[in-house]
Amino acid sequence: MENIAPPLVLLWEAKRALEKGQGVRVGIKSYLKRGAACVFRHQVEIWWAAQNNSQILYDKSSLSPARRYLLEVLEAGLKGHGILQALYGLESELILSCEDEIQNHISRLPLLALIPLMFLIFPALMLLLIVPLLKLLQF
Repeated sequence: MENIAPPLVLLWEAKRALEKGQGVRVGIKSYLKRGAACVFRHQVEIWWAAQNNSQILYDKSSLSPARRYLLEVLEAGLKGHGILQALYGLESELILSCEDEIQNHISRLPLLALIPLMFLIFPALMLLLIVPLLKLLQF
């Protein structure tokens, strides 16, 4: 759950670097220097290696459309195109996407909370009900 918005963090790092007058490369490098390890960060590392080495191919088809678009915008920025306005537009979309991920996670929580009930509390309650009944039947 702590890594619910890694594409948003990458976007913010790139946007912050551009607003400071630095390049997109600086923003991507500062994102990669962060200690948070997640699947998306690993994918960005592979993508970054592919950007720096033409012999490495990276297939973005496994990514969600918003994450794929973010990497495509960053690729355009690496080629020298102005991407700051695209990042501003993409930011609101990524925030909505992250909110959807949070809502999906929250919707699964009641089911996950039932697991201890089914395997721990329910058998204990059944023992509390059955043991006195067995004592009454044995006389």
